[in-house]
Amino acid sequence: MVDLTHRVEVLALLDELNKLSDKLTSNELEMFAHLKQKYVAPDEGAFDDKLCLEVMIRNVSIRAGYGMHKSEATRVVDFINTPDDAGSGD
Repeated sequence: MVDLTHRVEVLALLDELNKLSDKLTSNELEMFAHLKQKYVAPDEGAFDDKLCLEVMIRNVSIRAGYGMHKSEATRVVDFINTPDDAGSGD
């Protein structure tokens, strides 16, 4: 049986995020699109969908509070080869 309370809460969060969609990072936007599509049909959904949406809204709020643009919120890991790494085969 579908948990209607959960569904209404998720749909409200989807509506709120729809207004903020231009402020979502690419990963958040992909997750938002996935969840939006998932809730087109009245199924049960997953227990953590609401949490994911709340975290995305929180992230947008945090970035706004720090004056960050969404492009500044990406993770980059730079690997630097050192002379000790060259040819070690590990």
